[in-house]
Amino acid sequence: QQVSLFSALAIRNRMIERFGERAVEAWAFPTRARLAAVREEELVAVGFSWRKAEYVVGLARSDVDLYALAALPDEDVRARLVALREIGAWTAEWFLARHLARPHAWPAGDLALRKAVAPLDVDLARVRFHPFENLSAHYLLLSNRVP
Repeated sequence: QQVSLFSALAIRNRMIERFGERAVEAWAFPTRARLAAVREEELVAVGFSWRKAEYVVGLARSDVDLYALAALPDEDVRARLVALREIGAWTAEWFLARHLARPHAWPAGDLALRKAVAPLDVDLARVRFHPFENLSAHYLLLSNRVP
């Protein structure tokens, strides 16, 4: 289930302020160890659904090495991530795009991206933007936010 960007950012910011560390000018994102120590109800209190809270805590407590995934090809990264209960195809694509900066990442399930490429089919649009799918998706999503 996707939430609006505004809602997601508000929830993320509350989580960072609640569980992250205060720096001079900003808050640091909570560490994996810190999130592993959090109870699900604490995440629900900052706006997460129960299911998403379970997923965040479960992933933080899992033994998956997210940094080791950087050495794998895109298809292997996707396969390993979606094998986890906590991660679906949309999240796997965004992990490839934002964490690993993979040029061919294309979050086809993202509703805003589908809107941005309409009336084209999202998969046809991916082919059209090859080999710069990730960068193209980024610009297309930004275009949705510009009046």
